[in-house]
Amino acid sequence: MDNLVEQVVKREKNTKYYLNIIFIILGAILIPISLIVLALIIKRAYIIYIALFSGLFCIYFAWLFITGLNIEYEYSSLGGTFRVDKIIAKRNRKNVLKLDVKIIDDIFKYNDEEMSNRKFNKIYNVGASDYSEDNYVFTYHSEARGKCAVVFSPKEKTLDGIRPYLKHDVSRKLYLLK
Repeated sequence: MDNLVEQVVKREKNTKYYLNIIFIILGAILIPISLIVLALIIKRAYIIYIALFSGLFCIYFAWLFITGLNIEYEYSSLGGTFRVDKIIAKRNRKNVLKLDVKIIDDIFKYNDEEMSNRKFNKIYNVGASDYSEDNYVFTYHSEARGKCAVVFSPKEKTLDGIRPYLKHDVSRKLYLLK
């Protein structure tokens, strides 16, 4: 019997997140103000109306972009298939990765030194934080992309969901990592 294991991981808010918010708000404020200043300089009343409407659009798009920075990842494992979906602002879902667990070549705890010693064609960073010691990494070979690594933040239940479908040596290494 196949067990379905799901886990939702919310991305941590770092300085890049807050800088993006600041720039979005500054842009939403500066665009209407610059149009109002332009209207005062060239003395055209209709540009003030354009500035007011652009201000409303800027508020809407600022809200849209700021809420779009809230990212979650959903890991799901069912019958030897591991899938990662990216959930943007709880309104948009995008499949990031779907693979058969049997093709996983290696699994290890994230370590800067270990990652710098290895060469990857593609790195999927789908963990709660960018590069944390709490993350795990698994590697596999893809026909389209070559050697790939997936940095993720699983709970014990998620690791137990993929363990029976891993290759024997990889499963043993995962057991020893605990």
